[in-house]
Amino acid sequence: MTTLDYATPARSGEVLIEPAPDRLPALLTAARAARWEGVEILGVPLAEFRRRTRTRALRLAAEYTEVPVPDAAQPLVVMGHQPVLFHPGIWIKYFLLTRIAHDTRATGLHLIVDTDAGGPVGADLPAGRDHLVRVRETLADLAGDVPLESAPVPTAVAWEGFLGRARQHLATVPVAGLAARLDRWAAGAEKARGSRHLGEFLARLRRRYESGAGAPRYVEASMAALSDTPEFRAFALHLLRDPAALRRAFNGRLEAYRRERRLRSAANPFPNLAEEGGRVEAPLWVVRSGRRASLYVARAGDRLELSTASGPVAAIPADASGVQALEDAGIALRPKAMTLTMFARLCLGDVFIHGVGGGRYDRVTDAIVHDLFGCAPVPYAVATATLHLPLPAEASGDERRALQQLQVDLRHNPDRHLAGANEAEQRLVDEKWRLIREVGAMRPGRARREATRRIREINAELAVHLAREIERVETRLSALGDADPGGAAGYREYPYFLFEPAEVAALAGIPAKAT
Repeated sequence: MTTLDYATPARSGEVLIEPAPDRLPALLTAARAARWEGVEILGVPLAEFRRRTRTRALRLAAEYTEVPVPDAAQPLVVMGHQPVLFHPGIWIKYFLLTRIAHDTRATGLHLIVDTDAGGPVGADLPAGRDHLVRVRETLADLAGDVPLESAPVPTAVAWEGFLGRARQHLATVPVAGLAARLDRWAAGAEKARGSRHLGEFLARLRRRYESGAGAPRYVEASMAALSDTPEFRAFALHLLRDPAALRRAFNGRLEAYRRERRLRSAANPFPNLAEEGGRVEAPLWVVRSGRRASLYVARAGDRLELSTASGPVAAIPADASGVQALEDAGIALRPKAMTLTMFARLCLGDVFIHGVGGGRYDRVTDAIVHDLFGCAPVPYAVATATLHLPLPAEASGDERRALQQLQVDLRHNPDRHLAGANEAEQRLVDEKWRLIREVGAMRPGRARREATRRIREINAELAVHLAREIERVETRLSALGDADPGGAAGYREYPYFLFEPAEVAALAGIPAKAT
């Protein structure tokens, strides 16, 4: 398991690509040399299973992208992301996929994760001449359990309403070209209007706008469509056939990851798989009537009983015949995040491209694959970037941040601001720093809690003598209002369509002739 801690770049124009781009061809070559002796999925040797999965996925991608079917024998680099209005730090992965395909002659495959559901789909936009702020505009107000594959294409009224509101906001920002970029992006809606669902509509808009930096050199496939293939169903059935082993591997590796990194949240990076009444939660969704729910599974002899929290779904054979039974029953299984990358890295590609979050959680995936399959999945790269809009950072933004820092310091480090402490105040200061030194050597427990409580009490007592200064700072902060101009100017998650494709392509190191 790698020990890398991927960090999001702090300054505009900074890029993280790990391993470095010039090392990716060697990574791809090494991955292609992997052997899969003794590893099977539902009785099929993994090498053969990978060949079948790749052939199927590339046929789907060729149909979707409207190109000839790529050669399945060629190296394959895979990435995946939700088709939403993401920021350019995510967009750089698409350009990196094009660069790798150009540099190595590998096939690039983007899995459109239209199986995801994240609630309302929209974008943060800058607005305001005098006080720059961020405003949120929603394109599709989806419920949290409605996947993008189930959401309809926006009506003309909803689409024009979103664009109109966005234009109004951008018109108040003293930066030329933002509205023109929005309009260039939106011009693709006419051809995308025939899409089957919202996910496809947004994916087609993004690809057309992206081609402003040159034609993308990768193909795309719907994850929903790939999930409905015999290969994905076989992979899912392989995981489900031993629910106890699946839960043991999944939860054990998650808990080890949290301990190693001292993470307190039980949801970081994902919640453990639950068990209720003999049913084990699976790392899969099931989509029914356009909504998704967590899948539960119980083994009963030679059959698997599938259900959701609301009731039974089906009972199917636990052997390979269960693949056809899933199809016959019309059960739409969909992967959760870790399962998606597990499938892509074990059964499909030779290298996978992640963002920072995926790069972190897939350390757990590596360990789970080792436990369940006795092998390692193919390697992955991590790519992201920070790119800011050229928005004016107002002086009041700098003042606000300085005042906020001073406000915290006056309450938590009042001894730094006392002018000529008297004897009583100095005793408190000495006691505070003695306790701070002692706390550093204490083990967690009652004594440490008591010492920490006493430090807070001392800070409060000393802060009383700074009441006028604290009041002055709070009054000035109130006068500045609630907006944070500096925060709006330095925001890194404005939607990709406010940026020039060529600018982001350059961050991925794509020379002009490659596009």
